[in-house]
Amino acid sequence: MNAPVKAQPRDRLPAGLQIERDLLLQLSRPAPVRLLVQASIEWAWIVGTIALARHVDMVWMTIAAIAFIATRQHALLMLMHEFSHRQFSRTRAGLNDALGDFLTAIPLFITIHGFRRDHLQHHRVTSTAQDPNWATATLNERYQFPKSRPRMAWLLMQHCLGIFAIRDVKGYLFDSGMAVNTPRATQLRQAAVALLVVGVASMYQLWTVLALYWLLPMVTVLLALLYLRDVGEHYGMPEPGIEASRTVLVGPLEGFLIAPHAVGFHAEHHLYPSVPFCRLHRLHEALRDRPEYKAKALVTRGYLRGLLGETAGGQHRAAEHDPALDASHGSPAIR
Repeated sequence: MNAPVKAQPRDRLPAGLQIERDLLLQLSRPAPVRLLVQASIEWAWIVGTIALARHVDMVWMTIAAIAFIATRQHALLMLMHEFSHRQFSRTRAGLNDALGDFLTAIPLFITIHGFRRDHLQHHRVTSTAQDPNWATATLNERYQFPKSRPRMAWLLMQHCLGIFAIRDVKGYLFDSGMAVNTPRATQLRQAAVALLVVGVASMYQLWTVLALYWLLPMVTVLLALLYLRDVGEHYGMPEPGIEASRTVLVGPLEGFLIAPHAVGFHAEHHLYPSVPFCRLHRLHEALRDRPEYKAKALVTRGYLRGLLGETAGGQHRAAEHDPALDASHGSPAIR
């Protein structure tokens, strides 16, 4: 199920998957206000959750806060992905990357420049030996399929317990170069954030808070969410799918906690990476009834239901329209 599949070059998309030029221009407009609003919302969730957990000061609340903060860290990474595609501004690259670094990337120890370096190559040669993400992941037993549901559940639990933390953090930050070998401007931003955090934490004695409510979620539940979503995008696929990618349709709860900011529309994103997250649902609507899409798209219903069935060797559901899922895509918290 993990055999490499050559992604279709962007200029050779089948006619049945090419959308009208005017519609593409409309959908591809950057979304600077939406990005800033969503980043502000995610930080508000995080700060509010920490304040509530400290006020309640009970073990069950602390555990719940750690898990929930990890979901919002994941949401920030999805917004970081948008900044990496310059969805804030394509004409002011420096401003785009600076905002992306300060609001989404550097607080999670990576950088826009470092992420983009491999990510653009991933888009060009998806799921091939030249894809840095694929080439690294498929050497790892965790990304070799099929796997039974109990095995997947155990792997997710191990991620939540931090079993893979050292290996994964090293892979993300150093092996993939997301935190190192950055330009001078990025290094200055990294230093500025480090000095600010050290200064504030020292002044207000917040080291325990940072360790418990920021670092611990990152090396436990966040890694489980990243693993589940990574699998959903390109791995354990019963058939190739469009652009060697899977689309996962979710309801409101899964959308908020597991697949924030429309990240489940991954095949659509690979087809048209110029379309920002807040319009991927419209792109999906423009494609879903086309015969080419119906014939080739791998559309999965949910992460905890459909995806785990596929990775166990089950069959995916057909790409038919499900109106019940549409209601979830109107919420700013999801998209």
